[in-house]
Amino acid sequence: MSTPVSLLNSVFVVTTNQRYQKIAKHDILYVQAEGSWVDIITMEKIYRLSTNLGQLESQLDDEIFCRVSRKHIINLNHISAIQGGLLFVWDTEILIGKQYREELISRLPILRTKADRVK
Repeated sequence: MSTPVSLLNSVFVVTTNQRYQKIAKHDILYVQAEGSWVDIITMEKIYRLSTNLGQLESQLDDEIFCRVSRKHIINLNHISAIQGGLLFVWDTEILIGKQYREELISRLPILRTKADRVK
């Protein structure tokens, strides 16, 4: 059995009729757990997979993705704002889990003000 190649910018998902659909990683807005399913949300389509978020997180192993709650993995490039315990991916509000907030903030290029440095 051969070793799978690592495509740096894309992943394949199995859709209906065992079709393997290529998705560019930068097109993934976020991933959301829904019971025993996981939805991969892109600008154009939602891909529903029969898996759990933990398995998908390990397969998406890429610096542009960050787990922000027990139900969400987000593409850091698509965050439009963060306010308190919420982040916004375009118009979608996503709750940031308390245990994930510090990791998320540490991975973002935040320009600090004088007041931020004092804290």
